[in-house]
Amino acid sequence: MSKESNLNAEIREGTGKSAVKKVLSAGKIPSIIYGLGENPVNIALDKVTIQKEINIGGFLTRIFSLNIGGKKSLAIPREVQFDPLSDQPIHIDFLRLAEDSKITLDIPTKFINEELSPGLKRGGVLNVNRRTVQLSCPANNIPEEIVFNLEGLEIGDTIRISAANLGNGVTPTISDRDFTVASVAAPTVVKEPEAPVEGEAADDQAEDGEKKDAASEAETKDESKDKD
Repeated sequence: MSKESNLNAEIREGTGKSAVKKVLSAGKIPSIIYGLGENPVNIALDKVTIQKEINIGGFLTRIFSLNIGGKKSLAIPREVQFDPLSDQPIHIDFLRLAEDSKITLDIPTKFINEELSPGLKRGGVLNVNRRTVQLSCPANNIPEEIVFNLEGLEIGDTIRISAANLGNGVTPTISDRDFTVASVAAPTVVKEPEAPVEGEAADDQAEDGEKKDAASEAETKDESKDKD
């Protein structure tokens, strides 16, 4: 499950391009925190620290405790903007959360024990229909990934969302059906054209030769008649 991480933030003054550039040049990332009926607050976070947190993975599904001027706020990143040239983070939106908040997130799927699937061992192919699944999660129980066990699966078997242990209070936003996440399909075999049997190839060549000889002989006879 997602673990709460601590981040120190400072309130930043001013808005607009010049103010943002000033924050970025100071080695910080301009950000904003909003939600729970409170006023939005412009903040700044240490760039090196944020880059490390992003590199860990699952940044948009993790809960952070933001220390803003001595006041702590529970929040989750909702959007990260990146510089199109350097691919460095340049702005982050945070959503405030309460301990009992529920939030909708796209959680990545993960498949384990492929080597224990008889169908995959025989050349079957794992067709993944959903790389992520949208879940409604309590703020204190956000899964980092949805794990599906492939052990014992045969060719033709289907993996549905009900096969995963989502955890307490975690539910798919699609609730009207047990939808498919992946399946084990038969291998696709491309049939190559059959090469002619050696004897058949020789017969075909001989037949072609006879046709050419017959045509040549007919031309010779026609030339002889013209001379007569």
